[in-house]
Amino acid sequence: MCMEPASYEGLPDEELVLAARENRRAMEVLLKRYAPLVQHQAYALQCHHPGETEDLMQEGYLGLLSATCRFAPERGVPFSAFVVHCVRSHMYSALRRCRRIPLPIGSSDDSPFTELADPALPPDSTVIHRTQADALVYIMMHCLSQREYQVCMLIYGGATYAQAASQLHISEKSVDNALQRARRKLRTQ
Repeated sequence: MCMEPASYEGLPDEELVLAARENRRAMEVLLKRYAPLVQHQAYALQCHHPGETEDLMQEGYLGLLSATCRFAPERGVPFSAFVVHCVRSHMYSALRRCRRIPLPIGSSDDSPFTELADPALPPDSTVIHRTQADALVYIMMHCLSQREYQVCMLIYGGATYAQAASQLHISEKSVDNALQRARRKLRTQ
């Protein structure tokens, strides 16, 4: 699917999400489309936690990326509802990590990016983790090849190697190779 960015703008959310898993231009359109939601959620939480709006927005964007990876249209939940849950969950989880506050009922912390945070580290290290998470998103969007990007989106979205190979019409070994190359880039960047 090689469409122009303008043609992605007209896609419904569910189609745009599926396209964003394989195409960075589609992901850029999705990020722009949901930027107001992330900002709104960050400002709403900022009322209770002043001075953390930028940090909350960064967490919200990670939640948006996670929602894109994990969205399953066959579950019957619209992406617009699913993404709100993911964005809020990431924001609440960040606040909980910083302040050790309990997570609201119905929230979860199951992002593919949670391995960036080590709960054994002091709370001020959260800034370092947020910086790492921002770098991860940037590398995924700008430094990975199209194949590496596709494989990461599928695998971080919960697909098995066999499922990713089938969807991309490549061997499982090619999936593993692309994932290993992506991981090396993510580590070295």
